[in-house]
Amino acid sequence: MMEQIWTASKFLSGSTSKKIPYEIAHCLKVALEDWTQKKALITTALTQDKTSSFYFQGVSQQFYVLAEAYSNVRFESELVQIAFPKLYQHKPLLNVALYHELGHFLDTHQGIVNHSLLLKHGDQLPLPSVPPQFISQVATNHRKEYFADLFAASYAGNAYRDFLAEFAPDYQVCETHPATNDRLNLIDTFLSGSKSDIIDLFQSTLLSLGLQHIKVAFSVPDVSNSFTNARPYVIRNNAELHGIFEASAAYLKSLQSNPLSPWIEAGEITTERVINDLVEKSIRNSMITDRWNKN
Repeated sequence: MMEQIWTASKFLSGSTSKKIPYEIAHCLKVALEDWTQKKALITTALTQDKTSSFYFQGVSQQFYVLAEAYSNVRFESELVQIAFPKLYQHKPLLNVALYHELGHFLDTHQGIVNHSLLLKHGDQLPLPSVPPQFISQVATNHRKEYFADLFAASYAGNAYRDFLAEFAPDYQVCETHPATNDRLNLIDTFLSGSKSDIIDLFQSTLLSLGLQHIKVAFSVPDVSNSFTNARPYVIRNNAELHGIFEASAAYLKSLQSNPLSPWIEAGEITTERVINDLVEKSIRNSMITDRWNKN
């Protein structure tokens, strides 16, 4: 209990300061509502080390039981503890990786990968770039990463796919993670609506657990008119809330290959900063509207 309390205090301190990216935390909360009716409190911590820059810190269900038994404290919300680099604090187009970490929370919370191993043992499902004699050793870890990738892609689309390609370029297969190219191929397969044994296994597992299928949960809005005039885009619904990441990343990429006014005068560094700022403001305005309508 004490270990968990110390860990929780680290994440809570980050979430109660002005350092938390409230915008991406709001998007994660909206995404999580698609998958569970339980209340969740998304807390964040800032990291400095690239090797452990993004990660999810789970909370054992036993902790909540013990907290109530020993101290009569009942948690109204489950803790979702996510860490991300301080360098990316105001760069929402890079923080799309937090959707991947939310996928890890959902997997842990619902036991998705563990259940998939009951439906099809590690030896029964070939894994890309993994020799057959090692599949049983890495099956759990690799399936966890593949599920989290699919979850992130279902909300952030190519914005997450392109981030992964740049953040972990040409990383080779290891005990904990699949090779980056294999992860990208699976994301491409999913976004194109094609089939694969891994995707089919996860869909069967989700059905067995009474959960919804993984599906594309975003729509890509046209932000060009708003952003070209340096104004936030008016987000119309939750699908666009998630889709603004792919739309904005595509818009920024187009400016890098074919600059236009006023961005050509601003320069590449300023353009990237302002586009990220416009994404934040667009989401923030959506948050305000959402809370206003609920009240």
